[in-house]
Amino acid sequence: MKRIITLAICSFAVSGTAWAEEFVVTMVGSNYSPSAITASVGDTIKFVNDDGTDHNVFVATASHALDLGKQEPGSEAILVLRTPGNFEVECVFHGHMELKVEVSS
Repeated sequence: MKRIITLAICSFAVSGTAWAEEFVVTMVGSNYSPSAITASVGDTIKFVNDDGTDHNVFVATASHALDLGKQEPGSEAILVLRTPGNFEVECVFHGHMELKVEVSS
């Protein structure tokens, strides 16, 4: 009986993490691509700098504020979405680069 309960708990734990989605956002040509994401709490965004210049991932919105710092060409950074709401990601080096993110619970 203990073995069955343990397997059931393990199966739930493994399948629970499988529900999270990973979004890949590239930075190339001074743009985030895609330019908008609709996600859920627990999902992740992987930022990949496919450009030949440095970029940055910066969020000024108070409830989501963060700065992942400078990303050199070829680098990656992961953002785990932990709070529902809407926010914009900006590149401090290229003011016109914007990514709109909507996170639902």
